[in-house]
Amino acid sequence: AILGITLTSVLASAFVHKLSAAYQMNAADNNATSRRVKSVITKSSMLAFISLSLTMISFATIVLHTFVTNVHLFFWHGLLICIDVASNTVCIFLTYAQFAAYYSSFCAVCDNQWMRCWTRINIANDNAVADQVTQ
Repeated sequence: AILGITLTSVLASAFVHKLSAAYQMNAADNNATSRRVKSVITKSSMLAFISLSLTMISFATIVLHTFVTNVHLFFWHGLLICIDVASNTVCIFLTYAQFAAYYSSFCAVCDNQWMRCWTRINIANDNAVADQVTQ
């Protein structure tokens, strides 16, 4: 149980670190290659977070099911495992370039919001560093 939570936390923090590093590294560049790198890393990170989140919910039902024996919980546990497997498969497929049209139609709003959020975080961090340097 602890190993699963630890592994998921390490994976999530690794994606956050890579996403942050990509936006900081390419902050000065605004060319096509830089935008493409940001887009790919944002896409991979977002799909990984969706997959990890659903896996953690499934894992929570496994832990809960060991302490509570209820037929309804058993049903929800099985249903969540099926949803987790299906969503992981969809997330893997959406990372490929052949499924870019599907990714754009399903995830465009979330992708734009993630890019906007990380751009704001990067600008805020740059402003904080600039304020520390000037003081």
